[in-house]
Amino acid sequence: MKTDRWFYSAAGASFLVAMLAGFRWFVTSGTGDGGRLIDPAMFRLDLIHGLAIAAWYVLFFTQSLLISVRNRRLHFKLGWGAVAIALAIAVTGPWVATRSVRITPSGFHFFGMEYSRFLLVMFTEIALYTAFVATAIFARKKPRIHRTAMVMASLCLLAGATARMPFLHPVFGATGWVGLFGPIFCLGAVLLLVRCAVTRSFDRWFAMGYVVLVIVFIASEKLSMTEAWSRMAATILGL
Repeated sequence: MKTDRWFYSAAGASFLVAMLAGFRWFVTSGTGDGGRLIDPAMFRLDLIHGLAIAAWYVLFFTQSLLISVRNRRLHFKLGWGAVAIALAIAVTGPWVATRSVRITPSGFHFFGMEYSRFLLVMFTEIALYTAFVATAIFARKKPRIHRTAMVMASLCLLAGATARMPFLHPVFGATGWVGLFGPIFCLGAVLLLVRCAVTRSFDRWFAMGYVVLVIVFIASEKLSMTEAWSRMAATILGL
């Protein structure tokens, strides 16, 4: 079905728009939200990590377009580039998270959470992203699983952008997992509904991936509030 082939291109375009909207300050002026200056100790690492994530979304969109126009040969060739980009994200992600918590004042809170507790959420985003990418690689000859895993991997990284959109706070709030993940959960649900509508069938692989994403992200926020994680975070941070 022609409409089905363009579904993933549309999803890729929505991811790109969300990333540009969320990180508009960094893209346009190299600063944090509202023009906040980024600590020099973080800027270079943030830049490398940010460029890797930007490359991921650009490549996802490009790869989706190639499938839409049935250029599978180039799609497969570029696919290995996604592996290199994913590796860069998997390596720099935990590094960025740990260093940002270490250099941030202890009293700082993010979405109602002590920043040291939010560290688990950041680790979980990268870990789940990596797991979905690995699934996509191993299932590259099974299109239904491969495509779903790539979409879910992309959704995993999107909370960093939506959290930087103040206009979403009146809808989802600015605390807890609802504020953090509510926007991407809604986007994922919309994509699932659209997917089912254009194929006129229930995409069980898409639904399963979405459920896993929701459960893991909510669980990470809940676990971050436990005393066990507090002790583990202190060990990781050397406190």
